[in-house]
Amino acid sequence: LAQMPASGIAQGCQPITSFNFGAGNHDRVKKCFKLQLLVAAGYTTLFWIAAMLMPRIFVQIFNKDVALVEHTAWAMRIYMAGVFSLGFQLVCQQSFVALGEAKISLLMACLRKIVLLIPLIFILPAFLENKVLAVFLAEPVSDIVAAAVTTFLFFRFFRKLMKTKQ
Repeated sequence: LAQMPASGIAQGCQPITSFNFGAGNHDRVKKCFKLQLLVAAGYTTLFWIAAMLMPRIFVQIFNKDVALVEHTAWAMRIYMAGVFSLGFQLVCQQSFVALGEAKISLLMACLRKIVLLIPLIFILPAFLENKVLAVFLAEPVSDIVAAAVTTFLFFRFFRKLMKTKQ
């Protein structure tokens, strides 16, 4: 519910970004990137707010058991704590593809779920008393760190690319 619309926005902008980049229209590339970042980050942030304020509503879509809804609402707040950052992650990652840098995009995708998430699932329980909380925390930590790294690398790469391709 959170990731797919943001991913669709980013993937839908790829042809526009690629075409304008290839045509040397860097102003349009920048405008396209800003617009998709605003929309995707705005959507994931609104979804994050809804998930933090009303987790029971989302859980009740799939289950009506009161005890399970309460427990799941607690877990959902933790697990979804980093979902606001997905807009940045997905837009920057897909923009790498649009600018002809699919290898960097692949590395950033692997960073989030393989390089960070899997080790964090095993590492965080060693530092926290509540092991279940530690496992759930691995997801938002992975999301936020991967989004920060991907966004930083994208802006650094983007500035260089816009200077060299003029």
